[in-house]
Amino acid sequence: MVTLATRLDNRRLGQRLASLRTRLGKTQIEMAQALNVAPRTYQNYERGEREIAASSVRDLHRLFDADPVWVLDGQEEAPEFRRNGLDLALMRIAIEEVEAKLAKSRKTLTPTKKADLILLIYRHFAAQGGSDDEFVNQALGLAA
Repeated sequence: MVTLATRLDNRRLGQRLASLRTRLGKTQIEMAQALNVAPRTYQNYERGEREIAASSVRDLHRLFDADPVWVLDGQEEAPEFRRNGLDLALMRIAIEEVEAKLAKSRKTLTPTKKADLILLIYRHFAAQGGSDDEFVNQALGLAA
């Protein structure tokens, strides 16, 4: 078998896999089952002792929306989730912030209005490169 990654590459990839697994709340055995590999194979991926198969990277994307580029070469420790250009981690942050602020203010929105607000906030976060509490407060003030 031809290897394309160095030992250091494999160790870093293993750290990203462990981070992803933790974020998903799964055990190593559950991840192995999801990727259709032996538990020992998955454990070796996480330890950096084995180069990950392309089919496993594909399955991580298909099953868990993990960004394949992040899995293979991500610089950030936190998992990146993307599907069709959508940063799912950032979308989750937008949803969580809207829900928390609505609960705190005891306000409610119709499902359509809430979805539109979340999308507006997500797009702002994506353009700004992260969360913006002041914008969330302003947008919520206008919507509610």
